[in-house]
Amino acid sequence: MQVNWGTAPEPGWQVLEVAGADPAGLAAARRWAEDKLASLAEADRVDVVIVVGELLENAYVHATGPSQLRIHLGRDPCEVTVAVADVGTGEPRLRVPGRSGGRGLLLVDELALAWGVSHHDDGKIVWARLACQD
Repeated sequence: MQVNWGTAPEPGWQVLEVAGADPAGLAAARRWAEDKLASLAEADRVDVVIVVGELLENAYVHATGPSQLRIHLGRDPCEVTVAVADVGTGEPRLRVPGRSGGRGLLLVDELALAWGVSHHDDGKIVWARLACQD
């Protein structure tokens, strides 16, 4: 399942505008995500917050920064989808970790049921779907 970015708000998605924020805003975005998922078990929230941080960080490092963060909590089955939009055109890929990084998407790949990228007219969406417990 790919995550598509429509112009109208999609039902069930929590949206945080992050365009123009600097990397220091990552902590606020992680807190926002954690607050939106307060009903989840702590271990599930921690996993989601790690993925949120990694996807946002990648948008800062490999694009011009994220423009929007979206989170969707599905209940049957319990799954959380995290999606980060940016205006970059690059394709995220798993790398061999080194001194300069390369661990972020490996972490996302390990924690997520699935992750991917959806391209659109003004950039891309990198998304990840994680299992959770009701």
